[in-house]
Amino acid sequence: MHSLCRALRTAATAALPAGAFLRRDRGDALFITNAPRLEPLTDWSIPLAGAGFHCTGTDGLLRLWPAEDWLTRLEDASPDPPDDLCRTLFRFRSLPPDGESLKLFARGLRCLDGGEGAAGFDRRLRQRAAVCLRMNALNPDDPPRGGGLYACALLDHELEVQYR
Repeated sequence: MHSLCRALRTAATAALPAGAFLRRDRGDALFITNAPRLEPLTDWSIPLAGAGFHCTGTDGLLRLWPAEDWLTRLEDASPDPPDDLCRTLFRFRSLPPDGESLKLFARGLRCLDGGEGAAGFDRRLRQRAAVCLRMNALNPDDPPRGGGLYACALLDHELEVQYR
């Protein structure tokens, strides 16, 4: 298991009640848990935010996404881009990520953690980067888009190294 995936799993597990499961999500999130079924809280977002996660819940299940801090940590740990794609997307370093970037980051982490879809992650990342570059060019007066893309590119590099 990759060290970042291990750290995320450890942080999430520490915020959950004993006996709650924590599994890779099959949707857009990183993890899914049954914690609300074991310990009904009014607002699970508070303890999970403290562990570095955003969450949404339905039917006694919570879906967890890594919060922006995890992307920042990864970007800060890699000030020297390891490949061409990372060098290209380095310009997006330290920009606040939006929901789409957080979903893409979660997808990359699931792939790195042994989930399916590693082959398609690079394509999704490049498509997302193209959209952000185009939107930034069309709307130069708006805040720049593409926060989190450098972190996603670092995950893409790790996937390339892992599956070569």
